[in-house]
Amino acid sequence: MALALAVSCSSSPPEIVSLAVRLIVVTTDPGGARDERLSVFASVADAQGVGDVEYLYVVHDGDELCWTMGPSEWRRSDDGSSVWLGANSLDAPGTTIPRGSYRLILIDKAGERAERSFSLSAPETSAYDTPSLRLSGTTVVVATPYPTNTAFFLDAGGNVTHTAAIAKGSTALDSLWPEGKWRTEADYIAVYGLEPKAEIGFFSWKARLPD
Repeated sequence: MALALAVSCSSSPPEIVSLAVRLIVVTTDPGGARDERLSVFASVADAQGVGDVEYLYVVHDGDELCWTMGPSEWRRSDDGSSVWLGANSLDAPGTTIPRGSYRLILIDKAGERAERSFSLSAPETSAYDTPSLRLSGTTVVVATPYPTNTAFFLDAGGNVTHTAAIAKGSTALDSLWPEGKWRTEADYIAVYGLEPKAEIGFFSWKARLPD
């Protein structure tokens, strides 16, 4: 009986199945000022269910930085049977994200933990251009040096309400979000470009959508 009770009460640590890490450069004002951000997502599993995960930490020991995320801070993305937890825009003091070694730590409600190390070795980003866009009526005109670009529609609070692939040059807003839904569901539009060799993402400054 004691053995059966011990087995039934045993706990299993959470599991970090895989990681997705990317450096993001964000244009922070119309004048072109920029800030680096870190995107980190972990595919996670827990014997008691993902709802048992309580905290997610991203740690850079060299610069004594630690980002703490709970259910109200992390973003969850379900992809089939995989569950990803993380954030797109971890910020650090100054305008650059430290390179080097990081640790991602997952802790569940029982205090069990899993840890995975990763390295950020992205090159200096100041030599890279960010995409730019302007609106001409209900047409968005994009200039970008990157082969893969995405339009991000944002509400007044900066929350993403819709995304769509976009090419450089002129594109009608209605083709990015059919039936004119951008008129009621978004306030701004920005463009994200991916530099594939360095695996760095670049965000333009946002533009106010027409009424």
